[in-house]
Order: sequence, then C-alpha cells, then structure tokens
Amino acid sequence: MLESAAHQKYLYVQSIKVTEMVDYVEPKDVTAPRGRWKLIDVLIDKGENGYALAIGEFDGVRRLGMRWNGTADSPKEHPQSRHPVWFMLPADFHTAVIESMPVQSLPENKKIIARALLGI
Repeated sequence: MLESAAHQKYLYVQSIKVTEMVDYVEPKDVTAPRGRWKLIDVLIDKGENGYALAIGEFDGVRRLGMRWNGTADSPKEHPQSRHPVWFMLPADFHTAVIESMPVQSLPENKKIIARALLGI
C-alpha cells in the first residue's frame, strides 16, 4: 500500500525531530545564529533548564548573547528555533547587565573580562 504524501511528510518530520533533538546542548556548543555569531566566552551557565550569558561577536561586533538552556526533552528551548540559538542583547543593555549581576552568578574576574571586551 502506498502512503499518502501527507503521511510521508509526517514520517519525515518525526524522523528529523528524533535525529536533531536528542540531548541537552551545553551553551559552549551552541553556534547559532550560524555564520553571524562567534562565541568568545560563556560568562554564566546556569545549567540544564536554566539560562546562559556569553560574550561573542555578532556580525563582527562584540555583543552579549543570552539563551534559555533547555533540557534533554526540549534542547532548543526557544519554540521558534529549529536548534539551540543565542539571541543578542541590545548594546544599550551591556553595562546594566554586567554591573547588576551578583558575584555569585558572575564572578568579578568574568566582569573584568566582559568590561574589557565590550569596552564598558
């Protein structure tokens, strides 16, 4: 019996979900948005089901990136993404974010690195 096109498409989508979304993805391994983001350092990693803050280059400009880390059941976390991805914070937020983070979340040595790399 031949399967309908709709059923074949459903099977294809199911196979992609199984092969692409298998495990939790650590922030240091997230490379998206591909071709636009280059990770320099993960400043904060709250682990699975937490959040991460990083410094990197987005389109050649140093920026803070943030992401919801997801879980093994939902590794991409952001519902509109096909894979784990960083989103860029506006440059106007950089100082406020770095300076407002408590030392327990962002140690002073990481703040010094971020200030130097971001020029704040």
